Amino acid sequence: MTRVRWRVVLPAGMLVASALLMLLAKKQQPMLWKMGTGWEVPARILNSIINGPGFVLSTFIPAPMPGCVDSNLNYDGARLLGIVLFWFLIGWSLDRRGTGQSLGSRHPIPAGILFAFFALACGVCGIGLGIAIFGDAISWTLVARYPLRTRESMTLGFIVWLLALCAYFCRRAFILARAIGWPTHRGVR
Repeated sequence: MTRVRWRVVLPAGMLVASALLMLLAKKQQPMLWKMGTGWEVPARILNSIINGPGFVLSTFIPAPMPGCVDSNLNYDGARLLGIVLFWFLIGWSLDRRGTGQSLGSRHPIPAGILFAFFALACGVCGIGLGIAIFGDAISWTLVARYPLRTRESMTLGFIVWLLALCAYFCRRAFILARAIGWPTHRGVR
């Protein structure tokens, strides 16, 4: 019986799903005509919410994309590399944990420090971005009234991903701290 290789299945599946959502966004684009700036089509917002940091942070990865392909993908084709990389890392982590070769099992102290740093970075970025963008009632009103039409929905999805990753990295750091015998709240008097 063969095992599922998540590092292949997740990126391939999300590549196909993201490309289809980008094609759908291209079809939905004419409905934004004469609406002004700040509005997005539902397919692009769903793509952003599903792919989280892979969608948002992929703008920093220079990925060459032929113009004809990029225009058919609503000029988001360069984001596909970041999406595939993001889901590859998640799949790779799942594969390594399934075989008992997780980073924490081989090098618990450096992995615990790394997980704590990532938890802190994701938490600070998520909370800071949330306060900066959603500190006023206008952003919340836009998200509540037009949930799949505004850029604030995309930002809210990114913040949720960051906070979920913060919780995941905190959990992993605490598990490693207990594994190496670090005193936890139960053992401290």
